[in-house]
Amino acid sequence: MKERETIHVAMAADGPYQKGLEFAKESMIGSCSDPSRLQFHVFGDDAALSGRIRREFGTYKGSTMAFVRLYLAELLPDVDWIVYSDVDTVWHRDVSQLWELRDESRSVMWVADIPSTRKEASEWHRAINPAFDRRRYGCSGVMLVNLKWMRETEFLDRAIAFTKANGLFRYVDQDILNALCHDTCGLLPECWDVLVPNPVNTRGGAVFHLTSVGRCFCSDYDGSVVQYRWWEHMAKGRAFSCKWPLPFPVPDWLVRVAFPFAGTLFRDRVRRWLGWHWYLARVAGA
Repeated sequence: MKERETIHVAMAADGPYQKGLEFAKESMIGSCSDPSRLQFHVFGDDAALSGRIRREFGTYKGSTMAFVRLYLAELLPDVDWIVYSDVDTVWHRDVSQLWELRDESRSVMWVADIPSTRKEASEWHRAINPAFDRRRYGCSGVMLVNLKWMRETEFLDRAIAFTKANGLFRYVDQDILNALCHDTCGLLPECWDVLVPNPVNTRGGAVFHLTSVGRCFCSDYDGSVVQYRWWEHMAKGRAFSCKWPLPFPVPDWLVRVAFPFAGTLFRDRVRRWLGWHWYLARVAGA
């Protein structure tokens, strides 16, 4: 590959979520070894595109831009691969390293979602595809997308037809991608989409995915969730200290032992709380 090959990046946001987009973009630039290689494709308040998305798919939490990732192959006809990043991400790892992981045999490449999401989603997917393997269910917050494959397979038309036939599930566009790319997707190392920090997935830097951080984009957030206070600290320069710091990481097996009869959703919430308090205690104490 050419050393200075352009790295195409897509981000999308409308309304107050644009606050997140700007900081996610800045963090990606700041962590890239050669920012001049980055070419951003930013999608925002476009009335025509939003209207089309609303007709063909609907909205998600009042926004149409979450569905833009389904349209990228059409919107960018001259681009073959792209890095897609949600706006609730903080990049502390060089995106050029992710770019080098492209595999032409894959449609999308992403990190497997957390266990509770995979379990919930698989119940719906298996009603449509009994062979669905939830271990391959990916989080669409950070992806390497093979746009050439999407154009060749008429992905957008199939996505519209799939939605008309089956409706939308909780994770909307993410579930469409998982349904249509199940057999051709590839899994990335967890460091590229960290939902629960631990010593392994944060070693050498990571892309942190602060799901639901839109609450602090839309209004002044009270800081009751520690990773959102961290986002406010980094993006807005607000004071930050980690309450209830954990001096050591709590392994997943200990969470299972401590809560043997709890469901996957509860254990994932505990893992996230413990993981962020451990990681951000390190950040605040640095």
